[in-house]
Amino acid sequence: MTSRRGRTEPIAVAALLLAHAVLLGWGVARNSVTYDENTHLTSGVVALTRGNHWISVVNPPLAKEACAVAAVLAGARTPPDSLLDPFDAIEVALRFERLNARRYVAIFTAARLVTVLMSLALAVLIWRFARRRDGSAAGLAALALAAFSPELLAHGALATVDLATALTWFATLAAFFRLLRTGRVADLGWVLVAASAAFLVRFTAWALVPVLLALGAWAIATRAAARPRAVALALALLVPVALAALQLGYRGQTSWRPLRAWTFESSRFQALAHTAPGMRLPLPDAYVAGLDHQAFESQAGITPTFLLGEITRRPSWRYTPIALAVKWPIGLWAALGVAGLAALAVRSSPARAGRAKRAHDSDAEHARARRLRRIETAGLLSIPVVLVAGSTLLVHLQVGVRYLLPALPPLFVLGAGTLARPRAWKLAGAACVVVACVEGAACAPWHLSFFNLLAGGPGNGDRIVNDTNVDAGQGLIALRDAMRRLGIRRIHLAYHGTTDPALYGIDYVPYLGGTPGPESDWIAVSSYYFVGLEQRMVTPRGRTPFLRLDFRPLWNRDPAARPARCMYLFRIR
Repeated sequence: MTSRRGRTEPIAVAALLLAHAVLLGWGVARNSVTYDENTHLTSGVVALTRGNHWISVVNPPLAKEACAVAAVLAGARTPPDSLLDPFDAIEVALRFERLNARRYVAIFTAARLVTVLMSLALAVLIWRFARRRDGSAAGLAALALAAFSPELLAHGALATVDLATALTWFATLAAFFRLLRTGRVADLGWVLVAASAAFLVRFTAWALVPVLLALGAWAIATRAAARPRAVALALALLVPVALAALQLGYRGQTSWRPLRAWTFESSRFQALAHTAPGMRLPLPDAYVAGLDHQAFESQAGITPTFLLGEITRRPSWRYTPIALAVKWPIGLWAALGVAGLAALAVRSSPARAGRAKRAHDSDAEHARARRLRRIETAGLLSIPVVLVAGSTLLVHLQVGVRYLLPALPPLFVLGAGTLARPRAWKLAGAACVVVACVEGAACAPWHLSFFNLLAGGPGNGDRIVNDTNVDAGQGLIALRDAMRRLGIRRIHLAYHGTTDPALYGIDYVPYLGGTPGPESDWIAVSSYYFVGLEQRMVTPRGRTPFLRLDFRPLWNRDPAARPARCMYLFRIR
């Protein structure tokens, strides 16, 4: 039996990874360049080739430059210095687009393949972690949840930083748990490498510091760590090494200016400069500017929130719970519920309590392993808790659940834990995993617009939440195909994206409001504009001012097509 399982497991792992790669490749091929990809890749190419980190400061450079390596190898050309305006990242991206128009799709395909590799690496890491924790069946279940996760499939096929964030966060957590178990110097080094990468991918990596400090202190206090001194050293070096990594990633571009010499746009940094005007931050200048800009966008009243059909600039604590309830698969929610019930049932079992006491009395090493497992469980839970609490209470940037992507790998591990339980729990957990896999596969290749059945299914929850939950500008290829199928030569278009639709062979007239002209009897509308959100639109003549268009007369009409489930196509005459 063991030999048969030993032969079957590698085949199952390979099959799941192959399925993940195929679904990712399908998404790469079928989704047009999204809103953020233009600025991410452009800034990555400029940073890589020119050492200029000011084109788009909203995220650190590691993931962007990794994608840029592939783009440059695919022939990407960098705009000359005269076209690099650090104060308008989208305009620079449009210049990059025009300069590389002939090879535009190939460049972004190459860049996206870097993220595909990251997604596969994350899937392998999830499998190995769950297998070590709960056995081979749980490892396969966790891998299946990851391989068919709509969120991982959506962002693993894009040249953005969301997947890289999830990878570096989970790698840091996994390395830290390994250090607790082994105390080896090599594992200490991996903790610092993974954490440094996390800091170079996204500003939110600072949230990992208190989590690791709390887990490390707990392990040292309860004597669960194999070598407490190694854990203490890792915690002591965490921030200094991360700061050194930032200097390396930004090529030492730090002016050490006092805060009074800065012009900040966010109220938080303005308050800090007022309180401590002489303070000098040990951070690269572009990193400080990025922190300030993110803090500004996260202020209440700056970025609009769409929730349950209403648009407001006041943050709502309900946004994150509602968005997660409809954006994550029902199968995943069910797997987590079953895992929680199984843990409570097993913990309350008298027989288990007796065995645990005898094990404690007879084997101190087993007792240490149990303490480590409790710390590990708390650590896995802490990531979702920190992210949900932060997005609900602290950060008022309520535009998508993609910011909570690092919460999913720990939840996959926990949700798969029932596969290590007695038979009844195992069957229930396996059924939930199968449901989650079917949900993820059924919406391919349009994973960005996935909604579960509570919201009406893929693409049908855009009146509940919108923005990057539905429409990131990924529908141009699907729109082109729909036009060909319906015999449409030219179209009125209200497109939410930063790419010129003409690059995908779409003959269009930008729709800026009012009665559509005689150029076409058809109109296509991005879901973002359809629900009433406002944004600047890219046109052949440049970007417009902020537009808020009124499509209410079309709300009760059935569209002729729903390209990529993020657009609406209507015949208007």
